[in-house]
Amino acid sequence: MVDATLQATGGFVTVDGRLFCPLQGTNPANPLMGGYGWLSPTDGGQTVHPGLDLNSGTSCNDDEGLYCVSPLAGVVRAVLWWDGYTSGEGNHVWIELDDPCCPAPTYLHNDHLQTVLVSVGQRLTPGEPYGRCGRTGGWDCAHAHVELTKGPPAYGWYQWPYRWTKGQVEAAYFNPYDWWQAAKALVLAESSGGPAPPPEVIVSILNGAQTAAIQAAVWAGYWNPDTADFAIPAAWRSEWNAGRWRGAPLTDEQDVPPSGDKPAGRYQLFDAGCAVWLPGEEVSWSG
Repeated sequence: MVDATLQATGGFVTVDGRLFCPLQGTNPANPLMGGYGWLSPTDGGQTVHPGLDLNSGTSCNDDEGLYCVSPLAGVVRAVLWWDGYTSGEGNHVWIELDDPCCPAPTYLHNDHLQTVLVSVGQRLTPGEPYGRCGRTGGWDCAHAHVELTKGPPAYGWYQWPYRWTKGQVEAAYFNPYDWWQAAKALVLAESSGGPAPPPEVIVSILNGAQTAAIQAAVWAGYWNPDTADFAIPAAWRSEWNAGRWRGAPLTDEQDVPPSGDKPAGRYQLFDAGCAVWLPGEEVSWSG
């Protein structure tokens, strides 16, 4: 059954003209049309698929040349052009979604574009095209391979989770279905005229194995088991385990100079917060 909150506007599935399915012409009852879904086995079973292959039309290349659009407002962070022969991602873009209706810090990644229509640093409004659907990278059928990562890709703009475990993929990428439902709830709250609820945190750690996966796949450059029990790393870990997203560290730990009767402490900036620690006190995330 198709969700009654969805409309088709200009060939796009949308919620109130505010949240858009990235590919023009998709059928909300069957957006994949046989393409790889979330966590489908790919690469001969070596990789769990980190996104969705969106398709539209009724045959292999019906959607070639159709628009791909930003689901919410954001900023283009990377444009990568295909060399014309290497198999894989083809023309692809990364967009940082910073819309008030974005449920958590998110980067959208779209592969195989026929062409790219934007440049790095360009700001996009919801529903604004960033490219045309294609099959670059050596694919037989056009499709929009769309991923949603939990921040900038830890391994660069060509990140592909080859041989990552399912837990590692879940740690670094959002389930697109869950992300869409969370964003839709924020859009509907905004359109109702009432106060929007705080963005739903749609990441959580369920067990020790998943925590280890995050540490290995996402935060390898930051996480150091030898310092894991120090104040700020331990506080970051506690926040993550509680399902609160603080993002990646933006700086190393810095000194907080002594002031009056307060001794010197430490602070560190993250994507979504600042951790401040003074000796003998709990780490504060409010600064």
